[in-house]
Amino acid sequence: MKNIPNKITFLRILLIPVLMYLLLSGANLSALALFLFSSLTDFFDGFLARRIDQISPFGKFADPIADKILISTVFITFIQLGDLSAITVVIVVAREFLVTGLRLIGIAKDIVISASWLGKIKTISQMVLIVAILVCKEWYWPTLTGFLPMLEYVVIATTLVSGGDYLRRNSDLISGAI
Repeated sequence: MKNIPNKITFLRILLIPVLMYLLLSGANLSALALFLFSSLTDFFDGFLARRIDQISPFGKFADPIADKILISTVFITFIQLGDLSAITVVIVVAREFLVTGLRLIGIAKDIVISASWLGKIKTISQMVLIVAILVCKEWYWPTLTGFLPMLEYVVIATTLVSGGDYLRRNSDLISGAI
């Protein structure tokens, strides 16, 4: 049998350009539905891989990359649409490059750098911000709209804290590579 979790991850990657098209064309409700679906596949592919014992090197590599491409694509598109600060997006994308770089150094030394609970909180905060922005674009919701700047600050904070945590936990790996 083929690796089903890897197929789900690959599907998520294939859906990213569709999501970007929907965002740019103003189809916010469809974009919201596709983003939520993609986010659920992120949870489901990992759960399924563990459940049916189909954890693979491809999955370990592709799943976090798919997540980073998904979030980065939406955030960058939000800059173009005027919905998000470029500073926030640069912080998010820089942190993702940093963590991916650490993981690549780890792979070269046969060290697996797994996701941390702070990284998971960061991802959840980013997903909440994306959903909130899309909800506000589709329906006028003054209370939620007022919270968007605060949600953006939460994303910045969780991104910086989780990035700092990866640096701290892998300082030996970094010092050995420099």
